Amino acid sequence: MKKMLLSILLCLGIFLGITGCGTETVDEDRQTEKQDYGSVERETADVLVAKFNAQVVDNSTLNPASDDYLTTDENAYWYGLITGVYLIVYPIEFTGDLSSDIVDYMVLYVEKNSEFASYINEYLEYLIKANNPDITTEEVSELIAGAIDSADAGTTVNNGKGIDIGYVEDEETYQYQVIRLYE
Repeated sequence: MKKMLLSILLCLGIFLGITGCGTETVDEDRQTEKQDYGSVERETADVLVAKFNAQVVDNSTLNPASDDYLTTDENAYWYGLITGVYLIVYPIEFTGDLSSDIVDYMVLYVEKNSEFASYINEYLEYLIKANNPDITTEEVSELIAGAIDSADAGTTVNNGKGIDIGYVEDEETYQYQVIRLYE
């Protein structure tokens, strides 16, 4: 009797293994577990810089990005905000025309020896909110902390609202990257 029961269980195990019983539901479950990263609308460099400036001017006494301190370098737009702190706008495809270049990502670039580096978190909050005004101040703090924690792994953080936040550091500078996610 034991041999017969063991043979039936063995045959049942072989049958289930050959037919792949249950694999479709597992794959479906995996697909529904994927995180929704969200997306944002495509916007031009001049529009996003204006949104950033509106955040800065409406909420602080910090310097906004000014065309007086704008330069282009390596297919990006660089704005000097304050000594040692820069806003860099990287378009998907650089044309030299702020009104037509769609933004890929924006960076707050900081020289570590800048006496104004303490303003970076405030600038970063305004940059994140310019890229998605639905992100709260609490979420900004979580994204900043998560970006720093993820830096060693070389990954970015996302809260499902269409932007990734990254952090990169070397001996002389550090930067926060606000990466726009399009559909």
